[in-house]
Amino acid sequence: MIKMIELPYTLSSLEPYYSKETLDLHYNILYKGYVDNTNKTEEKLAKARLENNFESIKCLEKDLSFFGSGAILHELFFENMGIPIPTTPSNKLIEQITKDFGSFDKFKNQIRPQLIEAAKTVEASRLVPACMGPKI
Repeated sequence: MIKMIELPYTLSSLEPYYSKETLDLHYNILYKGYVDNTNKTEEKLAKARLENNFESIKCLEKDLSFFGSGAILHELFFENMGIPIPTTPSNKLIEQITKDFGSFDKFKNQIRPQLIEAAKTVEASRLVPACMGPKI
C-alpha cells in the first residue's frame, strides 16, 4: 500500500505562477485518485493471485502500471515545485555527466530525443522521469 505524501508547501504557496485551485485539483483529486486506485488494484491483484485466478492479472498489471506511474509522476511534480532551484546541475552531477557522456551538451543532445520519443509512446506520460521511485 502506498500513501499520499504531504505537500512541502501550502496550496497557495506557488501563486501567482501556479494557482491554488490547480494545485488543489492535482493534489486532492488527481493524485489522491492515483494513490487510491493503485492500492485498490494491488488488493485485486493479490486476491487474484491468492485464488489462482490468472484471467484478470494482465489487465490488473496494466492498471497498476497506469495508476502507480500517475502517483509517482505527481510525487515528482510536487517534490520539485517550490522555492527557486539552480537551473544548472551541481558540480558533482556535471562531473558524472561529463564522465559518462563527454560533456553536458552531448548528454542533452543524446537524452532529449529519447525522452521526447518516450513521452510520445508511453500512455499518460506528460512528464517523463529519468528514474523510477522505490514505491511501486
